[in-house]
Amino acid sequence: MKKCLCCLLCALCFLTKISAQQQAYEDSLLQLITKDLDQNLNTDLAQDTRIEEKFLLGEYLVQRHPEQAERYADELVQLLANVQDSATWARLNYIYAASHRWQGNYKTALAYYQTNYDYFKRNKERLALAFCSKKIGLINMFLGNNVVSQEYLLACAAIYQDIGTAKQIASINNSLASFYLNIDQMEKGLERFHEVLAQFTILNDSSGLASANANLGYVYLELGEFEKAESHLLAQKGYNEVFPTLREMGFHYDFMGLLRQKQGRLEEALVEHKKALNIREKLSSTYNLCESKLNMGAVLIKLGKYAEAITPLKAVLSFEEHESLNQEQLANSLLSQAYEKKKDHLNALKHYKAYSVIKDSIYNKESIQVIAEKDARYKKQEQDAEIALLNKENVITAERLKNSQLIIIGGSIALLCFGFLCFWIYRMYQQIKGQNEIIHNTLNDKNLLIQEIHHRVKNNLQVISSLLSLQSNFIKDENAKKAITDGRNRIKSMAILHQNLYREDNITGVNIKNYFSNLVKEIFNSYQLNKRAIELQLDIEDIVLDVDTVVPIGLITNELITNALKYAFVEQTSPAVIKVVLKEKEDSYRLVVSDNGIGIDDDILERDPNESFGQLMIHAFIAKLKAQMNFDNKNGTKVLITIPKPKGIVA
Repeated sequence: MKKCLCCLLCALCFLTKISAQQQAYEDSLLQLITKDLDQNLNTDLAQDTRIEEKFLLGEYLVQRHPEQAERYADELVQLLANVQDSATWARLNYIYAASHRWQGNYKTALAYYQTNYDYFKRNKERLALAFCSKKIGLINMFLGNNVVSQEYLLACAAIYQDIGTAKQIASINNSLASFYLNIDQMEKGLERFHEVLAQFTILNDSSGLASANANLGYVYLELGEFEKAESHLLAQKGYNEVFPTLREMGFHYDFMGLLRQKQGRLEEALVEHKKALNIREKLSSTYNLCESKLNMGAVLIKLGKYAEAITPLKAVLSFEEHESLNQEQLANSLLSQAYEKKKDHLNALKHYKAYSVIKDSIYNKESIQVIAEKDARYKKQEQDAEIALLNKENVITAERLKNSQLIIIGGSIALLCFGFLCFWIYRMYQQIKGQNEIIHNTLNDKNLLIQEIHHRVKNNLQVISSLLSLQSNFIKDENAKKAITDGRNRIKSMAILHQNLYREDNITGVNIKNYFSNLVKEIFNSYQLNKRAIELQLDIEDIVLDVDTVVPIGLITNELITNALKYAFVEQTSPAVIKVVLKEKEDSYRLVVSDNGIGIDDDILERDPNESFGQLMIHAFIAKLKAQMNFDNKNGTKVLITIPKPKGIVA
């Protein structure tokens, strides 16, 4: 313990100089934050300079003040309206991704990182690709998607091992250690964290040393080695005092609380967890806030304060931004214990069932096997690199000693070892090849199962449509019969959607051109019409949209075409025409449904949408899509619907 504290004091002296440098940089940025940027519009300050200032501010603030960083990103969207450079938009997407991540909105952060990942992959920018892989891996780890998390973290590690800096290698090793810790592989995590601590010590990286010591403290308290745990946590606190951040101190107090729990010092543990909770309530990350609430709940249960424990634990389940399966699992487990102690067996059983379902989804046998296989494959790559280096050294040695008798003997032994090595590598290759075939077959089976589900959904919807058709034969009221027909058309539009999904290779997206052709054909058939009576003109681009977007678009189109067939051509003498257009623009999709009929009366347009189910449904879906709808009542009826694309993503 004394040796550790002495080393810490030496580190503090060195790090004070670095702290002053960082403070000076922060002060210069804060001057930009406080000055009035609107005054620059009337000066000679160039447009690109203002953009660069906002980028620097946004990138600096993503972790310190993520809400403010997002506001700068929103301002940059306006300034970059006419900029086509994808690299600039990738930089903007990073600010959105990082600020959302530190606000606890993991799913939206993941979408932005995934957009950048695809861009860097297309452009073969390996270091940037590795950075995105690391972020995607960590967020999936928080969400409980362990297989996906490992895949991206190992991909990042492979790139950094090839072309990364020492700091980048240390950072990905730190992330991999956290991953093993997250799946309860303590010994493997402990080994990695010690490697990370040694790497950051060589680099004199204070923030890395603080993180490594905090994680080692947590591992040792889980292993029951409390003296080592406290030593590392005190070391972490020392580094945090040099570079004080509320986020890191939140981790320190929470880990100290966990240590006191393990030591049975529950009242002290409660004090530490309250300190962490007070800090995290002032920060943006709901994930870390939920960590503190879980720890508060756990220590209150141990203290016998079951009613008090339920409040923070139920609060964990109310947060939807990050949707962490790990936290939901622990919250349900602790709630089950608290209700059981209160003799509320009904609620105890309810939360225990929820805990069991989530646990099975995270730690199922298949995911554990996949993680083990990928880990073994990555280790093999590291061993291959070591073997290649060893072979080079053997060649150099053989060249120097080629004229001696020892070289002949050594060469023979080397050849024998090399032959054995080749045989071993060949065996490993055959095993990996077999594992790849198993994974490939499993993936194919999964895709077939999803297609079969869509097929059955389509069949069930057709059965419902048929039942409605039979029912309409016994209905005398014409209005009721028309309502049944409208309902059948809406059901058929969804059935056609699922039909496209199981017939095409893409089981998550729908080809709009094919879908609209089948949809309009079914509508005409339901009204016993043909293209000779009413001419149909389709101008649909060959694009693929996700299911959540296609369903409202299809139902809106179904409703508009149905209205045109029912009301547009009542007094029509000239050839009747219905036209449907769907085009993709840079930032939106434009849907136009028009006819050359009698048009819509103005009093109908001004009528309250709640008076008609069809109109109510159209307006509900317009709101869901965040779209805009405009009517043109000249020379027939024309409805224009503009559907925006997600913010910050350029086609």
